[in-house]
Amino acid sequence: MIDPLNSFDWHSLHDKYDARCPQFDKSSPHLDVFGSERPPTDRATYYRLIAAFAENRGAWGNQAIAFYEAMLYWKLYSQGQKNPLIWQHFERSGSLRQAAQERFSLLLQHLPTSLKRSPEAIVEAIKLIGDFQIPGMKSATALPVRTTFLHFVYPSVVPIFDKMVLQAVGVRETNANQKISVFKNYLPFAWELADRYTHTATVFDNESDVRVIDMALWVGRGN
Repeated sequence: MIDPLNSFDWHSLHDKYDARCPQFDKSSPHLDVFGSERPPTDRATYYRLIAAFAENRGAWGNQAIAFYEAMLYWKLYSQGQKNPLIWQHFERSGSLRQAAQERFSLLLQHLPTSLKRSPEAIVEAIKLIGDFQIPGMKSATALPVRTTFLHFVYPSVVPIFDKMVLQAVGVRETNANQKISVFKNYLPFAWELADRYTHTATVFDNESDVRVIDMALWVGRGN
């Protein structure tokens, strides 16, 4: 894997990131958990979700699935994914929503309170997610969404694993973002980048070092 960030202009990161997010729709019903004070942008939504996940998730009650729904929208909107097989689980009066709520609440209870930077520990958490069959994370190949969820739970440890960041580090293998073997190789490389640029990227107060690297790789996309 290659490091494409040695000449990255860190002061431009937020502007470059925001420019990549024109499809974000603050009026989406999938963001209803925020009520009338909806975050206006992708990045603002990320900050609100990070704050929500950092608080006592056990106190969410029936709102737990609504926060997950908002996270799922944040992850999928830029890909234009409107898969009814996923979103039907979030219909407000549906029995599927209640079932998803119960499974998601159980998943939150079973996750460890913390994770260390260990590929084996993170892979175990990824496998644990599969036991609960949460919409959007059911398949073992749903690594982009599973790692997104784990990132919100452990933002300083788990990077978001998707096609764009892999392209940025030189991995262009078909469906690489669905392969646990590639993820296990990517993890220590992502941590190495976070450690390498931790002092360079000190202009950021609201993102972990791991997230800063995610963003820089995502906006670069290997170009």
